[in-house]
Amino acid sequence: MPRRRLAALLLSVAVLASCSGGGDGGRASNTTQPATTTHDRTPYTGEGPYAAGVTDLALVDGRRVVVWYPADKAAADATPRQTFDIASLLSPELQAKIPAEMRVQYEIDAHPGAASADDDGAFPLVLFSHGFAGFPEQSAHLTTFLARWGFVVVAPDHVERSLSGLLGTAARGVARRRDREVLGLALDAVVAEGRRRGSHLAGIVDEDRAAVIGHSAGAGAAYEMASRDGRIDAFISYSLAEPAGADAPEPPDVPGMVMLGTADGVIPAASTRAAYEHMRGPKYRVELARAGHLVFSDICLIGREQGGLIGIARSIDLPIPSELAKLGTDGCTPEDLDPRRAFPVIDDVSVAFLRRYLGIDDDDTALDPEALAGGFPGVRVMVRAQR
Repeated sequence: MPRRRLAALLLSVAVLASCSGGGDGGRASNTTQPATTTHDRTPYTGEGPYAAGVTDLALVDGRRVVVWYPADKAAADATPRQTFDIASLLSPELQAKIPAEMRVQYEIDAHPGAASADDDGAFPLVLFSHGFAGFPEQSAHLTTFLARWGFVVVAPDHVERSLSGLLGTAARGVARRRDREVLGLALDAVVAEGRRRGSHLAGIVDEDRAAVIGHSAGAGAAYEMASRDGRIDAFISYSLAEPAGADAPEPPDVPGMVMLGTADGVIPAASTRAAYEHMRGPKYRVELARAGHLVFSDICLIGREQGGLIGIARSIDLPIPSELAKLGTDGCTPEDLDPRRAFPVIDDVSVAFLRRYLGIDDDDTALDPEALAGGFPGVRVMVRAQR
């Protein structure tokens, strides 16, 4: 395939996977506000005891790593929120073609460089692995929520399959690595940063408690790392395809959770259910009725007010192959469960699971299947568990 056509296809995938599939096309502002959600289920109602701070690290090969961490609320209030410009991940040539008014600024509820909540000691680590054509910030609503509930969340850029690697410059001069190796290096880097005097992470990184989570391609990466890296104590995979093939990892010998959308047209629900059956306990399966593939990310919301990031592709006259349209809208259409309604379920259950199996909570009361299934008005949740 000619390189120009390949680049067009890849950008179409990336843009479509980042589009909202909705919105009114207005241009009053090119800043997308962070999603806000509330729910009545306890004990993890609300925003948690901390603010979310955020800082960037770099691995030895130059890969970008984003770290969200528990921050002091008073200190965070005095600093601005994180703003994410998705166009900055593209090559300079592609960026030059995007009109300034089309560069969507997505506001994330985190505060760059905010003082950490170091008075409360060290916090468990959670590694996050993004999906294909994704990026570390793709599920910022979840990663910042985890930080506000007492976790240091570490998200590396998998340049082999990320937006910045496929259509930007992030992969230039970088040796290819397996996903689990990248996650392992990110874990090493944040541990080292936690030991460095003067770092935003100094003294708040618990080296002995770590989990891994991921979405789509990252769900498989999380599953594999939990299976093959002895430092991992638990995992969550969102939209997990059943591992298959000669090199498929064994089911992890640590507590695990899978979440799926019953309307996922990219990774069928049946595939995630099959993966669950092979998992070892304790294990949980959480299903969101009518939810599509992108419900576990912020992707449906980025640029929604501008009509979605599909407008960026049109502004530079990039063809969008019809066969890729389903990938880019799966979970973002009016027929799908609105991600903003799903976030409280995803956030609450993820926090409950990680707090239980990283040793913060003493029991699993917050993970009772019946309580979970009936705890989110207006959202149909189905839970299976082997505890």
